[in-house]
Amino acid sequence: MNRIAQGLTLVLLGAAALTSTVPTDLYLNWVKAGFGPFLIAAGVVMAVLGVLIIVAELRGERAGETAPEEHSDHSADGHDHSRAPKVAWLLLLPVVAVFVVAPPALGAYTVESSTASSAPPPEQARPGRFEDGLAEAGPGEVVAMDIRQFVMRAWVDEERQLAGREVELTGFAVPDPEGEGWFLARLQMSCCAADAIVNKVHVSNEPAPETDSWWTVRGTWVEPEGDIADVSQHEFEVLEMEEVSDPPSPYEQ
Repeated sequence: MNRIAQGLTLVLLGAAALTSTVPTDLYLNWVKAGFGPFLIAAGVVMAVLGVLIIVAELRGERAGETAPEEHSDHSADGHDHSRAPKVAWLLLLPVVAVFVVAPPALGAYTVESSTASSAPPPEQARPGRFEDGLAEAGPGEVVAMDIRQFVMRAWVDEERQLAGREVELTGFAVPDPEGEGWFLARLQMSCCAADAIVNKVHVSNEPAPETDSWWTVRGTWVEPEGDIADVSQHEFEVLEMEEVSDPPSPYEQ
């Protein structure tokens, strides 16, 4: 690939970073919101460098056209090796594809292909560890929780304060591969989509909705028998559910 193609690649990559952050929040499909300013800065730097490379190369070519020819650029075999093959321009296609088909956020496929999450360490069940608002809510009050918070409570809260409490969860639908109900899931992201962790609850008292559709459900935790740490999946009995037309950020923090 010649210098102009290299510069054009940098310009397109910079433009992709800027168009996914400045006019839209598309970048939230892949990284946390805190990385937005860094992506903007990186996009500006790449675009400027790309333009400088292209301008410098064009000026060099024009200077070469007017300067006297002192030596031949051709090797002994009669072929010009100063430039890469024209097919190298095809390397630009993946960059252009970003503008046409932007990769979506992770969804049901990621949940289905992920292994079961392991239980959090026991020390996370100590008093004051939970920040889900359940302890502060009054009797009979519906508590809106992240699925991450719900799973944490269901897994390690030895006092089982979830028992009998109505909870509201929002997530996307994932079919149960065993055909027994479905999962309401959400992905928890620490840095970027590559480190996403699956949090999900199992629903068996309602028909499975369309895969990857978003829902807000209200219901109760189905308290397991025996040791909570041995539970392979957390059961949730739905009392009411409503499809979400404008889903929130695909990832929980």
